[in-house]
Amino acid sequence: MRITDLLRYDNYIKNDQIRQNEIEKYTRQIASGKKLLSPSDDTVATVASLRLKTINQDIERFGRNMDFVQNVLDSAETQLDSIVKAGQEIRVEIIRLLNTGVLDKEDAKVLRDYFVNMKDYIIKQANFKIGDTAIFGGIKTQTDPFAADGTYQGETKETKVPVAPGVELNTTFNGAVYIGVNSLSNKMIITEAIDKIVDIIDRAIAGTGSLGELNTATINIKKYKDKDKDKDDKILNVKILEAFDIGLNNVMQYRSVIGTQIKTIQDLKSINEKNQVFNNELISKLEDAEAAEAITNLQKAQLAYQALISVFNQNRQLTLLNFFK
Repeated sequence: MRITDLLRYDNYIKNDQIRQNEIEKYTRQIASGKKLLSPSDDTVATVASLRLKTINQDIERFGRNMDFVQNVLDSAETQLDSIVKAGQEIRVEIIRLLNTGVLDKEDAKVLRDYFVNMKDYIIKQANFKIGDTAIFGGIKTQTDPFAADGTYQGETKETKVPVAPGVELNTTFNGAVYIGVNSLSNKMIITEAIDKIVDIIDRAIAGTGSLGELNTATINIKKYKDKDKDKDDKILNVKILEAFDIGLNNVMQYRSVIGTQIKTIQDLKSINEKNQVFNNELISKLEDAEAAEAITNLQKAQLAYQALISVFNQNRQLTLLNFFK
């Protein structure tokens, strides 16, 4: 075989492999519906697709965290709302008691039992658990945050999880701040005010005191300082109703804080869902083959391959004698 024949043959083999690879590529695209069958098909598109998939994986991870956090926040808001509603009912009775007093010992005992029962109810709500996790105990989650007398026995440190890049939200809460604990006594301010009322009623029933003390008795209060919100942590000496209001307003304030966090979760979920849909559309454009385009490309590759074979067969039979016929 002459050198020109060898060159012609090598060239045919090279082009033959190229055309066969094209036919195989477009056939696989049609069969799989995918345009990127290997990184070498389009390196830039492959890298972009992998980056988008990584972003979507992060979105899914944040989404799972959001679902968990929202469950915790919804539960926390519900418990604080229950405490607020109970506190509002108690406040009405405190005002009535301050304005009208108690007619007899029987009325005093009924009111005393009411205040004690409401105090127990509030502490029960503050000790709410999801599974075996007390959400108002900070990082101390296995025991009740509040003792039966309203003393806080949880931790001031909280647990948080990421729900978006640079955004972390609570999965447990510092009960001393969220439910309003008097740092001087380490007791819930609401229940401390109730204890003061009950003590005065008890002494009035026993004849060692007077219900008039309800209008004059005071409580020293110093709230636990929230480093992000509270600027003033001075000691206050206030009357019972004012002390109760301080405690109740504290719970109402942090119920709103949790409500804001819930709104943040909902907004982030909406944004992430839109981003995920957008990313999936981009991935589809990068990876998915268009059937019509793939079929057209396959037909072109097949025609080119047939033409290659035809040209090779013709050239293989050529000799100088063909030109003298």
